[in-house]
Amino acid sequence: MRSDQDIHNQVILYRLVKEAISVDEMRWKERVAWASALDKTVGALTPRLFDQVFPIEKAYDGQKWGCKDYFSVSKQIDEEIGWDEKIDGGFEFLLDYLNHDVNYATVQAMTVISDWHKRQTGESVIERFARENGIPMYTIDSNGNKKRYEPNSILSED
Repeated sequence: MRSDQDIHNQVILYRLVKEAISVDEMRWKERVAWASALDKTVGALTPRLFDQVFPIEKAYDGQKWGCKDYFSVSKQIDEEIGWDEKIDGGFEFLLDYLNHDVNYATVQAMTVISDWHKRQTGESVIERFARENGIPMYTIDSNGNKKRYEPNSILSED
């Protein structure tokens, strides 16, 4: 049976995931607070409680296409967490989950993390990955002209 605290955390989870659509409009400190709250709220729930709010999508052909599906997500929860154990590592859980709203919120959270990384190191997560793996990056302007990407490490505090 769900406790009052479980229900409270589920309501907060719902609000945070649905709020992801407006994260781009938030000021920097609000974005960081949102991502942190999302991580902590996911960590306060069990997969069963999480699934009650955002059910795993009923897609069943993941093995055929080599992607996540209902069975692979369920199996991962069974083997690595357990349905009634607290989720350890909120962002990792979100990355492995299969639900459209949750996936959108996860992308927004990863964008905040990448921006935070850029503020700390001068390069985004993808820029670091490309540099460490010798992958050149390019930009294409509105006229279709391609030029080598030159990272700009100056970010606003807004």
